[in-house]
Amino acid sequence: INKLKSEFLRRASHELKTPLISIKGFSDLILSLYANQLDSVITSKVREISDGCERLQNIINTLIETSRLESPELKPKVKKEDLSFLIKFCVHELESLAETRKQSIKLDIADELFTNIEKEEIHDVLSNLLTNAIKYTPPTGKIEIKTELREDFVVVSINDNGIGFTEEQKTKIFQKFGKIERYGQGLDLGIDGTGLGLYISKKIVESHGGKIWMESEGKSRGSTFYFTLPTV
Repeated sequence: INKLKSEFLRRASHELKTPLISIKGFSDLILSLYANQLDSVITSKVREISDGCERLQNIINTLIETSRLESPELKPKVKKEDLSFLIKFCVHELESLAETRKQSIKLDIADELFTNIEKEEIHDVLSNLLTNAIKYTPPTGKIEIKTELREDFVVVSINDNGIGFTEEQKTKIFQKFGKIERYGQGLDLGIDGTGLGLYISKKIVESHGGKIWMESEGKSRGSTFYFTLPTV
């Protein structure tokens, strides 16, 4: 049944993608060529169409990625990469988002940390965890990323002093479509989610021979996400 559901998601996602590309393409073309000639209300509506298409495309891409990761034949195409460099790169990408909320991101990581990974996939894991930390930490909050070597693997942790998780929420976060409605003071980023980000992250980490988990002392007491990867 799970295989059939995954195949349905894959096929449906691909079928939806083509008309969405056309709609977004034409709406962007209208904005590019005729924005100065159109009524401001019409221009605003066309821009809403374009933005809506982009959100739907992101959701469809996430569904396609989920279907791909659930294939039993899938193996990551790993090669030796510097995980420390990748962490710094992800922080640089999201630093401006944290700055808009006056949040600080502290790094306590090794200068070099070589692992056998598929760089793009682990980038997605880091980006998802860090985006969540920014999203669910109120303005002026603190986020810290650490690495710790243990025998033949490395532990990466992303800690925040955000709104935390209840015991019930802890049981759901890594499930497929396990989106949790979490509200708190100042959490007004407007970042849409599908409930698949952590599920995908779990699949990616496990396909690399690692583990992922989360610890939180409760609501409004922050959280720490951990994942492990084998070292070279």
